[in-house]
Amino acid sequence: MAIYIFLLPIIFLLLIQGLTWIKFLPYKIKAISFIVITAMIFRYISIFIMLFATNMEYLYVLKIPFFLNLIAIPIMAFTILYIFIRKNNIKFYYIFIISIVLTLMYAFIMYNCNTVLQSVEESVYTLVFSQHIYIYWTYIVFNTLIIFFVIGFVNKKNSSGLGIYLVLTAASVTVIESILWIVGVRILAENIVGDIFWILALIYALNKVKKNAILN
Repeated sequence: MAIYIFLLPIIFLLLIQGLTWIKFLPYKIKAISFIVITAMIFRYISIFIMLFATNMEYLYVLKIPFFLNLIAIPIMAFTILYIFIRKNNIKFYYIFIISIVLTLMYAFIMYNCNTVLQSVEESVYTLVFSQHIYIYWTYIVFNTLIIFFVIGFVNKKNSSGLGIYLVLTAASVTVIESILWIVGVRILAENIVGDIFWILALIYALNKVKKNAILN
């Protein structure tokens, strides 16, 4: 439990830091960043409740916010790549279209796929799609595709070097963590390590945009 007491405040501080920088961002990036950061805040509020709840009776109502990483991370990834790759022929409105599609898919999953409340540690609970394992594999495949896509931009002059490596690390950690979870090896009670690296990549990306906006 001590590790969560250490990690959760850091995650919340990073997300709040991202919110404070939003006012410096161009409108389109500002809007999408606000959406993904807010989604992750709700996810981590639900995780906090899961970790410290003394009564499991009402934990099922956390289903919708608990799994928000399934859409927030992909939207976050596209936003980060848009910032780091610096391709002028890529239109940002594509990310809004992708976001709408992902949101509709998420609504479908939440309505049609049942979840199970599991006890993973003493007095610590989590929600899982026990009969819909393909959802997790889809998430793994997405992050794997990000890895292969990003490798092509390593050391490219028109891309952000550190930013690309952060994305590569975040996607790799997420894939490893998710596969270990599927085969029954849990790093932590909740899959949050990959989230942390994605949030760090987002914060770094937003900071770059903020600095450019202030300078201009």
